Amino acid sequence: MLEQVELPNDESLYNERFYALYREYLQEPTVRANHDHVFRMFEQFAPKDLRVMDLGYGLGEYSLHGHYTQYAGIDLNTTGQVPNFVQADYHDPLFFSRIPFIPTAFTSLFSIECCHPAEEKYALYEKLFKSIPSLQVALVGGFFYEKSRHLETVQETGGIISYQTVEDPSQYISDTFSELRMHIQTPSKMFGDDVIEVWKILNRH
Repeated sequence: MLEQVELPNDESLYNERFYALYREYLQEPTVRANHDHVFRMFEQFAPKDLRVMDLGYGLGEYSLHGHYTQYAGIDLNTTGQVPNFVQADYHDPLFFSRIPFIPTAFTSLFSIECCHPAEEKYALYEKLFKSIPSLQVALVGGFFYEKSRHLETVQETGGIISYQTVEDPSQYISDTFSELRMHIQTPSKMFGDDVIEVWKILNRH
């Protein structure tokens, strides 16, 4: 039986043990099937020249499930490095200057299961779309527990703030991109049967 995961409420605790357990979660049949469905949907919107910047990439696991022309991971944590890895903090005002890629290097953005408040993430997406003219589409995702869907804090997973789960989407209408949102029930051995994943495809206007 898989070990039950409790997401740490301290970023320093995202260690090799946590990521090893989380990799098992990503390979559970229901989780894998749902994620494959989402990625097929994303590819309908994404440019054929799929050059991806994965922001908060964690394990780099999503680099394994797709056909990418180029893939680069950006994260504070160095646990799951991919070949093109940059250690950087996107809260840093000098974030863009610390990324050794030209602004036109990417056509697509991933930001999946990064635990930060929605208003911070949407502000960052606006900044990225405006600062990277080649960026056409983004795939962002997170999850919450159905019985706590009225809360922004997922208490069952350590009290961390869910970066975008049940927020009112009308608060984040953008002049830069439109949003397609999908809610998918994703039961798993690791997190239980009550998990709803929220996936969003952000498409440049």
